[in-house]
Amino acid sequence: MTPPTTDPRILITGGAGFIGTHLAERLADANDVVLFDNFRRDSLSLAPGLRDHPRVTTIAGDVLDPEAIAGAMTGIRFVVHLAAIAGVSSYYKEPLKTLRVNIIGTLNVLEQAARAAVESFVYFSTSEVYGPDAAGVTEDSLFRIGPVSDRRWVYATSKLASEQLVLRYGEEHRFRAAIVRPFNVYGPRQTGEGAISNFCAAVADGRALRVYGDGSAVRAWCYVDDLVDGVVTILRAPTTAGQAFNLGNPDEPETAVGLARRLARLAPAARIEFEPVDRAEVRVRVPNIDKARAMLGFTPRVGLDEGLERTLRWFLARRLSCV
Repeated sequence: MTPPTTDPRILITGGAGFIGTHLAERLADANDVVLFDNFRRDSLSLAPGLRDHPRVTTIAGDVLDPEAIAGAMTGIRFVVHLAAIAGVSSYYKEPLKTLRVNIIGTLNVLEQAARAAVESFVYFSTSEVYGPDAAGVTEDSLFRIGPVSDRRWVYATSKLASEQLVLRYGEEHRFRAAIVRPFNVYGPRQTGEGAISNFCAAVADGRALRVYGDGSAVRAWCYVDDLVDGVVTILRAPTTAGQAFNLGNPDEPETAVGLARRLARLAPAARIEFEPVDRAEVRVRVPNIDKARAMLGFTPRVGLDEGLERTLRWFLARRLSCV
């Protein structure tokens, strides 16, 4: 999959994060890339080749600061807006901050993008918008998030609101706006919360793999390189304006305990422990990606076992480098 051929200058908010750094690596050889981030999660420090790349500029800033965003927007033609508060623990510990950053921060980025007359704006939403039972959901499925009394759903609420903002700004200010709904992305350099990164870090540290609840929750895991393929295509394709896309790998859904067992096969010394869960659980999350296949030619290529092996290898190598 090739990067955009028109050689635009691209801004990635949240560009120092897990997905942002992988996307920047794909784009930087053919584009000037600006990474805007407050370094709440820093995967850039784990990617020295990207950090020192001659076509990559890093700007420290916060999406709640319109002036900082305006400075980063100079000369930008394409925007990928990744910056957000994410992670289930954050929803419970920082619900208001989650709402402020994800809604007001997005509004700030959109305002500056409109003033800069950008050509394209890709917004990272979430599969959380489909609620606790998301089996085979399409982009047109009804949103069924949980009750407002449960902080678990502040993230999904903020992302839904921002989806509307992004598409309506695109219509009014005449830039191409598109939505990405990623499904459980994993891979090397994941510094935030996630079952696979948690399990791999536990193996590297010699700790038990902690499975919450009975381990029956089902996810469809998508390797980060496959996700990046889809995002790069969305950046290039004019037909994506006003569209939302599920990006994930529905071919190998797996339970949490099944995932732990797969990793235990790669690391036979690993042990699995179960812990009770006291928060709202998403029971199943598996996308229908027919739209992305048809419009983007999106085809996940990395199977779960291969992706787990690649990811675990990276975590083990990092652990050895820190000894």
